[in-house]
Amino acid sequence: FLQDDFMNFIIMFMANPEYIRNPYLRAKMVEVLNCWMPRRSGSSATATLFEGHQLSLEYLVRNLLKLYVDIEFTGSHTQFYDKFNIRHNIAELLEYLWKVPSHQNAWRQIAKEEEKGVYLNFLNFLINDSIYLLDESLKKILELKELEAEMANTVEWETRPAQERQERTRLFRSQENIIRIDMKLANEDVSMLAFTSEQITAPFLLPEMVERVASMLNYFLLQLVGPQRKSLSLKDPEKYEFDPKKLLTQIVNIYVHLARGDKRNVFAGAICKDGRSYNDQLFGAAADILRRIDVDGKVIQEFVELGAKAKAAASEAMDAEAALGEIPDEFLDPIQYTLMKDPVILPSSRTTVDRSVILRHLLSDGTDPFNRSHLTPEMLIPDDDLRARIEEFVRSQGKRSVGEGLTLQNDKGILQNPNEDLTLID
Repeated sequence: FLQDDFMNFIIMFMANPEYIRNPYLRAKMVEVLNCWMPRRSGSSATATLFEGHQLSLEYLVRNLLKLYVDIEFTGSHTQFYDKFNIRHNIAELLEYLWKVPSHQNAWRQIAKEEEKGVYLNFLNFLINDSIYLLDESLKKILELKELEAEMANTVEWETRPAQERQERTRLFRSQENIIRIDMKLANEDVSMLAFTSEQITAPFLLPEMVERVASMLNYFLLQLVGPQRKSLSLKDPEKYEFDPKKLLTQIVNIYVHLARGDKRNVFAGAICKDGRSYNDQLFGAAADILRRIDVDGKVIQEFVELGAKAKAAASEAMDAEAALGEIPDEFLDPIQYTLMKDPVILPSSRTTVDRSVILRHLLSDGTDPFNRSHLTPEMLIPDDDLRARIEEFVRSQGKRSVGEGLTLQNDKGILQNPNEDLTLID
């Protein structure tokens, strides 16, 4: 009964800053829950606290997701690094709860109800962390290999002063620890994206999220199968929690999960829109590796088909861009300099931006990017007049493009007809 009372207390106060403002104190409650997990406690008796406790079944997943978001801004000068440790504890709990059917059902319901609320914020920070941690890990691997090469050249190494050798050795050990920790956390985040995306796809494919997700996946794919992949090879990858084959499989699974749930056909277009990392050849290169490591053939086929769709979408986008010609500046989003689809006015700065672009910004920063004043999605003012003019511009340019195409075909016909007549005369 005492543990039940503790569980009631934790669930009530863990995600409620009105009662406990200190986020670190709320995070301590997660540490207690981690100790109670059956695989940690060594007792199946604690399973009832998670799988049979009424408040737990109703609120635990929701509160953990909320705390995952809240911990982004603690006010501490060490908040950037603290959040990774706290989120690691939350991620361990969430992974366990996902395997409990009643909690998984609650999770799916939250994703549906809070699609544009706390769940979207959770997803945004999960993606942010994944990108940062994996990027840092891969950079550190390259630095570590440079240090390894220095130390392996024993003749040159022995000529260096003893103090310099000690400093370089200390740096080597430090880099090893950083890689191990960052890679462990990155694996955890990618794993969560993989198992949740199998059941929950809608939030990933929202206008304000889909391009960000696609860019993340493209970047990971480039790192794992692109030109520099061989430079990431390590003598003992397990020592650093680095398993590129497993990581690639998870990344490809996320691609495939989202493609399966893409009812509006937006994912392939978002993939090819990424100018930094997208390359259609990477899909074929990844598929070759997947075949060698015996990944499910159906998954590989769907992944290759998605790559073909993205390539086709890239070609269509180039044709559409050519058809539009020169776009008036007032139709372009001032942040990304792309044609706006749903222009909105920011109430404070009175700047007009595309809705999806500003919503993506607001996921991480609740201010107007032009004057730093407070801003929420509800405060955005639709610019219906500008939207109508943009739509008319697109229509008129499309008609002009079709007209030019017909003119060109007629010109070809005029050139061809005399030849046909000459043949008949002969």
